[in-house]
Amino acid sequence: MKKFDSILLVDDDESTNYLHTMYLEEWEVTDKIFTALNGQEALDFLQSNKEFQDSQRSLILLDVNMPIMNGFEFLAEYEKLSDAYKATIVVVMLTSSLHVKDQAEANGYTELGGYINKPLSYERMVEIMNELEGISA
Repeated sequence: MKKFDSILLVDDDESTNYLHTMYLEEWEVTDKIFTALNGQEALDFLQSNKEFQDSQRSLILLDVNMPIMNGFEFLAEYEKLSDAYKATIVVVMLTSSLHVKDQAEANGYTELGGYINKPLSYERMVEIMNELEGISA
């Protein structure tokens, strides 16, 4: 399994970010983990972080319900970024939302590589990595 160059956790719950960071470090699936507390912070990060921009294989784990800019609002803005920029990034919704409406809305975003429920498990992370094995620059 090929590691991700970088993973960006986008969640307003700092304890969830901390827990997922610990898991990702323990599982050794990436060497670089970044966090953002809402969609706007994530967009700002994507536009300003050269290290993430230069990654060959990156993952964004995105929550649905956040203040300032929620996950769907983030996706609407993310879709406006250049295809070249997004070519090596995969976005997966990682949420506690069990609403059928949220899952249906998520299905409408072509930029979304998956929709999974929290907390992140090792098995789900392996599935994501295996499904995305072919992603490279």
